[in-house]
Amino acid sequence: MTFPAPQPPRLSIVIPAYNEEFRLGPTLREYVDHFRVSHSGGFEVLVVLNGCRDNTRVVADQVAAGAPEVRVLEFVKPLGKGGAVWEGFAASRGALLAFADADNMVAAPETAKLIDALGEHDIAIGDRSRGSTDDGRPPLLRRLISALSHQWGKRFLGLPYRDTQCGAKALTSAAWRDLAPRVRERGWAFDLDLLAHAHRRGMRVAETPVRWRHVAQWSKVRPWIDAPRTLIAAFGIRRRSRRDS
Repeated sequence: MTFPAPQPPRLSIVIPAYNEEFRLGPTLREYVDHFRVSHSGGFEVLVVLNGCRDNTRVVADQVAAGAPEVRVLEFVKPLGKGGAVWEGFAASRGALLAFADADNMVAAPETAKLIDALGEHDIAIGDRSRGSTDDGRPPLLRRLISALSHQWGKRFLGLPYRDTQCGAKALTSAAWRDLAPRVRERGWAFDLDLLAHAHRRGMRVAETPVRWRHVAQWSKVRPWIDAPRTLIAAFGIRRRSRRDS
Protein backbone atom coordinates (compact mmCIF):
# COMPACT_ATOMS: atom_id res chain seq x y z
CA MET A 1 0.00 0.00 0.00
CA THR A 2 1.32 3.41 -0.91
CA PHE A 3 0.53 6.52 1.05
CA PRO A 4 0.32 10.02 -0.39
CA ALA A 5 3.24 12.29 0.38
CA PRO A 6 2.50 14.76 3.16
CA GLN A 7 1.43 18.17 1.93
CA PRO A 8 3.85 21.03 2.57
CA PRO A 9 2.68 23.60 5.09
CA ARG A 10 0.85 26.61 3.69
CA LEU A 11 2.51 29.00 6.15
CA SER A 12 6.13 29.33 7.28
CA ILE A 13 7.01 31.61 10.19
CA VAL A 14 10.68 32.45 10.72
CA ILE A 15 11.94 33.49 14.15
CA PRO A 16 15.60 34.55 14.21
CA ALA A 17 17.29 34.04 17.57
CA TYR A 18 20.60 35.34 18.86
CA ASN A 19 21.28 34.48 22.52
CA GLU A 20 17.57 34.30 23.36
CA GLU A 21 17.49 31.56 26.00
CA PHE A 22 15.24 33.65 28.28
CA ARG A 23 12.73 34.97 25.72
CA LEU A 24 12.52 32.33 23.01
CA GLY A 25 10.56 29.64 24.86
CA PRO A 26 7.45 31.70 25.68
CA THR A 27 7.46 33.19 22.19
CA LEU A 28 7.58 29.81 20.47
CA ARG A 29 4.88 28.34 22.67
CA GLU A 30 2.58 31.29 22.04
CA TYR A 31 3.07 31.09 18.26
CA VAL A 32 2.53 27.34 18.15
CA ASP A 33 -0.60 27.52 20.31
CA HIS A 34 -2.11 30.35 18.30
CA PHE A 35 -1.48 28.98 14.82
CA ARG A 36 -2.59 25.46 15.78
CA VAL A 37 -6.05 26.99 16.08
CA SER A 38 -6.02 29.07 12.91
CA HIS A 39 -3.73 26.94 10.69
CA SER A 40 -3.96 23.45 12.16
CA GLY A 41 -1.59 21.11 10.33
CA GLY A 42 -0.71 23.77 7.81
CA PHE A 43 2.12 25.79 9.31
CA GLU A 44 5.72 25.52 10.40
CA VAL A 45 7.87 27.66 12.68
CA LEU A 46 11.54 27.86 11.72
CA VAL A 47 13.83 28.95 14.52
CA VAL A 48 17.11 30.21 13.07
CA LEU A 49 19.87 30.12 15.67
CA ASN A 50 22.21 32.89 14.70
CA GLY A 51 25.63 32.34 16.27
CA CYS A 52 24.21 31.71 19.75
CA ARG A 53 26.64 31.29 22.64
CA ASP A 54 24.13 30.54 25.37
CA ASN A 55 21.44 27.87 25.88
CA THR A 56 19.11 29.02 23.11
CA ARG A 57 19.55 25.70 21.29
CA VAL A 58 18.49 23.78 24.40
CA VAL A 59 15.35 25.91 24.73
CA ALA A 60 14.48 25.55 21.03
CA ASP A 61 14.95 21.78 21.15
CA GLN A 62 12.79 21.47 24.25
CA VAL A 63 9.89 23.25 22.53
CA ALA A 64 10.42 21.35 19.27
CA ALA A 65 10.28 18.02 21.14
CA GLY A 66 6.63 18.67 21.92
CA ALA A 67 5.75 20.61 18.79
CA PRO A 68 6.40 18.93 15.42
CA GLU A 69 5.61 22.24 13.72
CA VAL A 70 8.90 23.69 15.01
CA ARG A 71 12.09 23.23 12.99
CA VAL A 72 15.45 24.37 14.31
CA LEU A 73 18.21 25.64 12.00
CA GLU A 74 21.56 26.42 13.57
CA PHE A 75 24.40 28.54 12.20
CA VAL A 76 27.60 28.68 14.22
CA LYS A 77 28.73 32.07 12.94
CA PRO A 78 26.51 35.12 13.46
CA LEU A 79 24.46 35.94 10.36
CA GLY A 80 22.88 39.18 11.47
CA LYS A 81 19.13 39.55 11.95
CA GLY A 82 18.49 39.88 8.23
CA GLY A 83 20.81 37.00 7.41
CA ALA A 84 18.91 34.74 9.79
CA VAL A 85 15.59 35.71 8.22
CA TRP A 86 17.06 35.16 4.75
CA GLU A 87 18.25 31.63 5.65
CA GLY A 88 14.91 30.84 7.26
CA PHE A 89 13.04 31.85 4.12
CA ALA A 90 15.46 29.80 2.01
CA ALA A 91 14.56 26.70 4.05
CA SER A 92 10.83 27.44 4.22
CA ARG A 93 8.16 25.40 2.44
CA GLY A 94 5.09 27.60 2.76
CA ALA A 95 3.32 29.64 0.11
CA LEU A 96 2.95 32.36 2.75
CA LEU A 97 5.95 33.58 4.75
CA ALA A 98 6.33 35.69 7.87
CA PHE A 99 9.02 36.64 10.31
CA ALA A 100 8.84 37.94 13.87
CA ASP A 101 11.38 38.72 16.54
CA ALA A 102 12.12 36.26 19.33
CA ASP A 103 11.34 38.89 21.97
CA ASN A 104 7.61 38.62 21.14
CA MET A 105 7.12 42.39 20.99
CA VAL A 106 4.66 41.61 18.19
CA ALA A 107 2.65 38.67 19.50
CA ALA A 108 1.20 35.84 17.45
CA PRO A 109 -2.32 37.31 17.02
CA GLU A 110 -0.78 40.50 15.61
CA THR A 111 1.46 38.61 13.18
CA ALA A 112 -1.67 36.71 12.10
CA LYS A 113 -3.15 40.04 10.99
CA LEU A 114 -0.23 40.50 8.60
CA ILE A 115 -0.69 37.02 7.16
CA ASP A 116 -4.40 37.65 6.64
CA ALA A 117 -3.56 40.82 4.70
CA LEU A 118 -1.69 38.76 2.09
CA GLY A 119 -4.99 37.83 0.51
CA GLU A 120 -4.86 41.09 -1.46
CA HIS A 121 -1.21 42.14 -1.06
CA ASP A 122 2.29 40.88 -1.82
CA ILE A 123 3.74 42.10 1.49
CA ALA A 124 2.26 43.15 4.82
CA ILE A 125 4.22 45.16 7.40
CA GLY A 126 3.35 45.93 10.99
CA ASP A 127 2.54 49.56 11.71
CA ARG A 128 3.23 50.42 15.35
CA SER A 129 2.45 54.11 14.81
CA ARG A 130 -1.26 53.35 14.38
CA GLY A 131 -1.36 50.40 16.73
CA SER A 132 -1.39 50.36 20.51
CA THR A 133 1.27 49.66 23.10
CA ASP A 134 1.36 47.30 26.08
CA ASP A 135 3.78 47.09 28.98
CA GLY A 136 5.54 50.43 28.83
CA ARG A 137 7.18 52.61 26.21
CA PRO A 138 10.63 52.38 24.65
CA PRO A 139 13.23 54.74 26.09
CA LEU A 140 13.52 58.17 24.52
CA LEU A 141 16.68 57.24 22.60
CA ARG A 142 14.94 54.28 20.95
CA ARG A 143 11.99 56.47 19.98
CA LEU A 144 14.27 59.13 18.50
CA ILE A 145 16.21 56.57 16.48
CA SER A 146 12.97 55.05 15.21
CA ALA A 147 11.71 58.47 14.13
CA LEU A 148 15.00 59.29 12.40
CA SER A 149 15.03 55.91 10.61
CA HIS A 150 11.50 56.57 9.37
CA GLN A 151 12.40 60.00 8.03
CA TRP A 152 15.61 58.67 6.48
CA GLY A 153 13.73 55.88 4.71
CA LYS A 154 11.05 58.28 3.52
CA ARG A 155 13.27 61.08 2.24
CA PHE A 156 16.38 59.20 1.15
CA LEU A 157 14.86 55.96 -0.15
CA GLY A 158 11.46 57.36 -1.12
CA LEU A 159 9.57 54.84 1.00
CA PRO A 160 5.97 55.89 1.74
CA TYR A 161 5.51 53.54 4.70
CA ARG A 162 4.89 54.70 8.28
CA ASP A 163 6.94 52.02 10.04
CA THR A 164 9.73 50.29 8.14
CA GLN A 165 11.48 48.79 11.17
CA CYS A 166 8.66 46.87 12.89
CA GLY A 167 9.98 43.41 13.74
CA ALA A 168 7.10 41.55 12.06
CA LYS A 169 6.43 41.31 8.35
CA ALA A 170 4.72 38.84 6.00
CA LEU A 171 4.96 38.20 2.27
CA THR A 172 4.05 35.64 -0.31
CA SER A 173 6.69 33.14 -1.37
CA ALA A 174 6.32 34.45 -4.92
CA ALA A 175 7.23 37.96 -3.75
CA TRP A 176 10.22 36.61 -1.82
CA ARG A 177 11.50 34.65 -4.82
CA ASP A 178 11.49 37.89 -6.79
CA LEU A 179 13.15 39.92 -4.04
CA ALA A 180 15.67 37.42 -2.66
CA PRO A 181 18.36 37.91 -5.34
CA ARG A 182 18.13 41.67 -4.80
CA VAL A 183 18.16 41.88 -1.00
CA ARG A 184 21.81 42.09 0.07
CA GLU A 185 21.66 43.51 3.59
CA ARG A 186 22.02 40.95 6.38
CA GLY A 187 21.87 43.21 9.43
CA TRP A 188 19.21 45.59 10.78
CA ALA A 189 19.00 47.28 7.34
CA PHE A 190 17.42 44.11 5.93
CA ASP A 191 13.91 45.57 6.33
CA LEU A 192 14.83 48.74 4.42
CA ASP A 193 16.43 46.69 1.66
CA LEU A 194 13.37 44.47 1.36
CA LEU A 195 10.92 47.36 1.24
CA ALA A 196 13.01 49.52 -1.08
CA HIS A 197 13.09 46.81 -3.73
CA ALA A 198 9.44 45.92 -3.19
CA HIS A 199 8.46 49.57 -3.64
CA ARG A 200 10.57 50.01 -6.78
CA ARG A 201 9.04 46.87 -8.27
CA GLY A 202 5.49 48.04 -7.65
CA MET A 203 4.54 45.36 -5.16
CA ARG A 204 1.35 45.79 -3.16
CA VAL A 205 2.28 46.53 0.45
CA ALA A 206 -0.28 46.53 3.27
CA GLU A 207 0.46 48.61 6.37
CA THR A 208 -1.36 46.86 9.18
CA PRO A 209 -1.71 48.44 12.64
CA VAL A 210 -0.40 46.07 15.30
CA ARG A 211 -0.54 45.98 19.07
CA TRP A 212 2.96 45.69 20.45
CA ARG A 213 4.82 45.64 23.72
CA HIS A 214 8.27 46.97 24.41
CA VAL A 215 10.56 44.46 26.13
CA ALA A 216 13.73 46.17 27.28
CA GLN A 217 15.30 43.27 29.18
CA TRP A 218 17.88 41.29 27.17
CA SER A 219 17.44 43.57 24.16
CA LYS A 220 19.95 42.98 21.36
CA VAL A 221 19.58 46.46 19.85
CA ARG A 222 22.71 48.60 20.18
CA PRO A 223 21.46 52.09 19.24
CA TRP A 224 24.84 53.81 18.90
CA ILE A 225 26.15 51.03 16.63
CA ASP A 226 23.12 49.66 14.79
CA ALA A 227 21.50 53.00 13.90
CA PRO A 228 24.56 54.48 12.09
CA ARG A 229 25.14 51.19 10.27
CA THR A 230 21.54 51.15 9.08
CA LEU A 231 21.69 54.74 7.87
CA ILE A 232 24.97 54.14 6.03
CA ALA A 233 23.59 50.96 4.46
CA ALA A 234 20.79 53.03 2.91
CA PHE A 235 23.26 54.46 0.38
CA GLY A 236 23.92 51.00 -1.05
CA ILE A 237 20.23 50.11 -0.88
CA ARG A 238 19.26 53.16 -2.94
CA ARG A 239 21.90 52.45 -5.55
CA ARG A 240 20.95 48.78 -5.92
CA SER A 241 17.21 49.35 -5.91
CA ARG A 242 17.51 51.88 -8.71
CA ARG A 243 19.74 49.55 -10.70
CA ASP A 244 17.80 46.32 -10.14
CA SER A 245 14.27 47.61 -10.65
